[in-house]
Amino acid sequence: MKKILVFLLAATAINTYASQLPAKNIAADNWRDTAQVSAATNIPAGLRHKSAAQAISREAWQAPVSVQILVGGQGIGADLKYGFLPKLSGRAGFGLVPVTVNNIIGFSSFSSNSQLSARFANVHLLADYAPFKNDHFRIVAGGAYIIRGNANLIVSPNGTYQFGNTTVNKNQIGIVNADVTWKGAAPYLGAAFFNGFPNRLFNINLDVGIYYLSSPATSLTGTQMLSPTSTEEPQFNQNMQGYHWLPVIQLNFNFRIK
Repeated sequence: MKKILVFLLAATAINTYASQLPAKNIAADNWRDTAQVSAATNIPAGLRHKSAAQAISREAWQAPVSVQILVGGQGIGADLKYGFLPKLSGRAGFGLVPVTVNNIIGFSSFSSNSQLSARFANVHLLADYAPFKNDHFRIVAGGAYIIRGNANLIVSPNGTYQFGNTTVNKNQIGIVNADVTWKGAAPYLGAAFFNGFPNRLFNINLDVGIYYLSSPATSLTGTQMLSPTSTEEPQFNQNMQGYHWLPVIQLNFNFRIK
């Protein structure tokens, strides 16, 4: 009986002591722990919330993919575009220029035919960055490798000509051939306008920019009676060394595939 009384007294004392202890507030402790971590790391609450929102935004971002057909200053071609981030995308593609124009140059002193041809082929890698809230305006930078870049002009006389008592035909007079060739890496800088990716299936956007080309290789030759023209080749080469810039105005027909 004595042992039972001692046990009851001990249990009563323990219960009374426990009832006097303050209740543990788990939510308050968690808030306090978070505040202590924030204070220790010096991260303001606003930045913590902003970082969380950015993380959610990144998780929700679905990278768009499109294929666009190019028509403009670098000829015809195609790009594959990929959206890395809401404000940053990249594109890889090619451009081809197959142009031939007849009689673009004439001479008042004699009748002649002329043929100007341009053959350009490039592969390019570009990045688009939208500095503002939407992507209606984008800064575009990157470069291309000019696989082939050639401009050629051929001038040949027409009919027959009288030199004193001598009559000569066009074959005896000959032709003049001027040739300019670019090759190698070409940095690019420009701007793009309208949506970079279609909201649904299709849109059209615009590129305006410029390539910086390497110094060209040149040649100037003449045949028959025009063969002395070749002596002007050093001057022709010097005149063409300043032609480094290739402007681009280009429409892009953009088809979204993802």
